[in-house]
Amino acid sequence: MKLLREKANVLVLFQDTIMNPIMIMCSMGVFKVNRVININKERRYLRDCYIFLCSVEGRDEPIELRWDIEGNIWFLEKF
Repeated sequence: MKLLREKANVLVLFQDTIMNPIMIMCSMGVFKVNRVININKERRYLRDCYIFLCSVEGRDEPIELRWDIEGNIWFLEKF
């Protein structure tokens, strides 16, 4: 797995109190999220954020998305 930190546009589906990313758009293309494996709330780079471990279509390994709560910015962390 290659480490990467790239800003991404993410299409998110809100269901009641649950937030699920369904589509990731970045410089490497568009990825469809099959399912969210795990969600953690952490503090990275001195900011509160949610870490989404996602299984995407066409890849064996999951990718890691980080949502910066304060800035409302999505980052593709591991690819």
